Amino acid sequence: MSQNSASLERRLLLTAEEVASGTFHLFWGGGLATLLSAICAMIVARLLGPELYGIYALAFVVPGFLMLFTDYGVSPALTRFVALHESRGEGGMVLRVLKVGLPFSFTVSIAVFIVGIMFVEQLTTTLTNRPEIAYLTAMCMILILVQPISAAASNALLGFRDMRACAAIDVVRQALRALLSPLLVILGFSVAGAITGYVVAFSIGALTSLILLYRHYRRIREGSVRAGEVQGDSFQRVLPRMISYGLPLYLSGILYGLTSTLQGVVLAYSVTNELIGNFRAALSATIPITLISSPVATSLFPAFSKLGLEGEAKTLFKFSVKYTAALIIPAAMFVAFMSRDLVFLLYGESYVHAPLYLAIYSVTYLLAGLGSTVLGSFFSGIGASSINFKAAVLYTIVFASLSAPLTFTFKVEGMLMAIIVAATASTIYSLVIAVRRYGLMPDLKASAKIYLASLLASIIIMPFSLHQLLPSIANLVFSALIYLIAYLTIAPLLQVLIKSELEGLTRIFSTITIIAPIVKVISKYENMVLKLVSSASN
Repeated sequence: MSQNSASLERRLLLTAEEVASGTFHLFWGGGLATLLSAICAMIVARLLGPELYGIYALAFVVPGFLMLFTDYGVSPALTRFVALHESRGEGGMVLRVLKVGLPFSFTVSIAVFIVGIMFVEQLTTTLTNRPEIAYLTAMCMILILVQPISAAASNALLGFRDMRACAAIDVVRQALRALLSPLLVILGFSVAGAITGYVVAFSIGALTSLILLYRHYRRIREGSVRAGEVQGDSFQRVLPRMISYGLPLYLSGILYGLTSTLQGVVLAYSVTNELIGNFRAALSATIPITLISSPVATSLFPAFSKLGLEGEAKTLFKFSVKYTAALIIPAAMFVAFMSRDLVFLLYGESYVHAPLYLAIYSVTYLLAGLGSTVLGSFFSGIGASSINFKAAVLYTIVFASLSAPLTFTFKVEGMLMAIIVAATASTIYSLVIAVRRYGLMPDLKASAKIYLASLLASIIIMPFSLHQLLPSIANLVFSALIYLIAYLTIAPLLQVLIKSELEGLTRIFSTITIIAPIVKVISKYENMVLKLVSSASN
């Protein structure tokens, strides 16, 4: 092996271990936060019922729309430039980026908040077709002040690769929400109580993010003072550079945000509060899938930022698609097949439409085999964020064209069809650009094997899906165990992973002490099946 090849392998291994570690910290934090969020949503949804839960969801439409105009790309720019300048040892520039990005985010948020409060009744009537919930919308407006600054601080922490802090922020937020929202509903404050708990929790979460970020700020400042380093460029030079980088990402976010707003508006004018409540419950029930996909995508962003495009990032991209698909696709299929038990366990049997909605929506996660989880992080990491913007434009055009006619015709099922078609079009566009412009190609043969292994494992648990053989929780537990064993057996039989890849993954994840025993057990089982396959073929 040449010296350059050995150096490349070492860098990739170190980056992979960092991604794995970061993913784990985000996973445990995200896992605990998601669990707390699920508990909160479950209790609130059960206490309110589908009708009031639909109203609760609609109260966030206007603030969600207004928050689209608070960032202008500064948050992702904080991740990019903090990671970049710190890796170069440029502490002064790190300080300047923080001193420019955070105050800018807060100032813009204040301006948008004032506009929102002034026109709350008009905006509520226009966007939700329910003027009677204007007071609930006004309560949610406080989020315009706290969520953008929290997002900016969290993105800066991500730039410092402080995954523990990012995880802690999520846990604090969701723990307080899980405590306050159900309590206030139980005390008789209904939807207003649930919203109050949400707002208070996110406000404290924002404060926590700033406190955690200050530790890094102080460390960098003290180091810069000792080194006699000047604090980088002026405000007038730093802010335009940050916005220039982040603007395509921001515009992408605006487009996706507008589609989210359009989603709420179309549903508000097309279906009842009860169906909206079922729809939101279904989206919230994608917990097992989000728990896997979000930490991976978040950790890959700074990883791609640090690697060169030639060789390193390409190799990381190929294996990232394969390994994330091997996790996300089986999780999505399991959720789709067991949607009834999952929804009834979490939200109760009054949410009669949610199981079908959940099964349909889970299809969007199957795009992981084409790189949907990795493509955005790759383009952002190498500074080609304009491609993400174009993908978002395509998503918006397709969704805007289909959502209204399909929803008016097929109700919520039509909305879900529009989401799936738009997501597929956007992913295929990004993949084509990755192939043609950067010479990237995911292992589609491996993805096909993952789809097949997941489908076969799903067929095995179909009796649990079609028939209520046991109470919901027992049905879920037994089917999950059978599904896991089936998938872990079928995957090596289809050679989804070869022995060298399995050894590499075991080495990477074994560095994480807590999950090392589980990784070793799974690795041992996979190796045993691979040996049986090898013996049978000889």
